[in-house]
Amino acid sequence: YIDGVDITNLKRNQTAQFRRERIGFVFQEFELIDTLTAYENIAVALAIGGRNYPELRTLVMQAADMVGIGDILQKYPQELSGGQKQRAAVARALITNPQIVLADEPTGALDSKASDALLKLFGDFNEEGQTILMVTHSTKAASCANRIMFIKDGEVFNQIYRGSMDNDEMFQKISDTLTAMATRGESNE
Repeated sequence: YIDGVDITNLKRNQTAQFRRERIGFVFQEFELIDTLTAYENIAVALAIGGRNYPELRTLVMQAADMVGIGDILQKYPQELSGGQKQRAAVARALITNPQIVLADEPTGALDSKASDALLKLFGDFNEEGQTILMVTHSTKAASCANRIMFIKDGEVFNQIYRGSMDNDEMFQKISDTLTAMATRGESNE
């Protein structure tokens, strides 16, 4: 269920519309369309949804300013740094004001500076009420989350809730859990 809707009962065309309007996607490799500018990549979901041009332009500009890329909108993906590409992908994911953002290894293709900036951006959006579900192998990225679920062999192995822990404490707790996951598997064999 997402926002009270059982997504397993939607018809194919309803599923496509639901994804376009209520779910934002951020991919590790950005998945920007090479023949479109950053502006056009951000606008694509709204254009498919039939938004009129003045409204679309306003929303794209707001999304671009929100992620700090208002000055590179006329550039093509091959002209952008990894961090700029990921920010364009985040703007594209957020432009429809989705109920949830699904992020698959969003820092995997970024250098440490761009990773830190993206994680701060996600933290800011989450504090404003945006739900973000991030899949990552990065202990550093995970340490920025409020809740972490460890999956082993298709099952939930453990969960950590941030509570009052800071990022360093979360990092240590994650590291301890990863060690337990690795050693429990070895001791049972």
